Amino acid sequence: MHRFFVNSKDIEDQQVWFSPAESRHIERVLRLRGGDMVLVFDGSGWEYQVELLGRASSGGMVGQIVGKEYLDREVPFKLSLVQGIAKGEKMDTIIQKAVEVGIDSIHPLLTERTVVKLEGSKTKQRQERWQTISQQACKQCGRNRIPVVYPPTDLVSFLEQHQEQPVLMLYESEQDYTLRQVIRDHLLPCDKQPWYLLVGPEGGFSAAEVSLAQEKGAVPVGLGPRILRTETAGLLAAGIILYELGDLG
Repeated sequence: MHRFFVNSKDIEDQQVWFSPAESRHIERVLRLRGGDMVLVFDGSGWEYQVELLGRASSGGMVGQIVGKEYLDREVPFKLSLVQGIAKGEKMDTIIQKAVEVGIDSIHPLLTERTVVKLEGSKTKQRQERWQTISQQACKQCGRNRIPVVYPPTDLVSFLEQHQEQPVLMLYESEQDYTLRQVIRDHLLPCDKQPWYLLVGPEGGFSAAEVSLAQEKGAVPVGLGPRILRTETAGLLAAGIILYELGDLG
């Protein structure tokens, strides 16, 4: 059954009011009509079974709620991805796949080796685009809560704001302490405390950034003998963590 996001303010009196964009997708792309059934989620955990009624006087599609269910498909602990902003469409893909895997929130990161330049209104536009990608990924993978994509921040600011929280920094030159050892040593989350997975952009982190992160309490970890691309490293690490803690597999 097709699935759509609708803001909670557009659900009232057992009726659902679809946005112009979703209405166009329903009618012109999916060719759905009055009487067809769809699923709707509003980001709060509720999922609704909705019968389409057709076009409202306002121009958008409207539907009637015939059933609803609270479905919690979230990871039982919070693992956030702090991702060095990647070039081109890589960042879009990383956000999409991170949502599918089960990441709780995403923090785009500006580092020494970040190639992408974001200034002024461009920063806000890019964040809004990434938030839309997060929403669209939830539609596809069945999540009922939409991970927040935070405004881009620099490494120093992020580390200072999260100094008292567990941060794992993926670093390709770290040979002595691996993600496997972190898991073995029980340093991974087993409660409601959020954990952060720090991933560099193309080119990775500089030695100075790693030293700074260590001073602020982050733990550099390696992922093995091969150097992984930025679009691979964070997702692989997240998948390993979620598997070991029983959420995947």
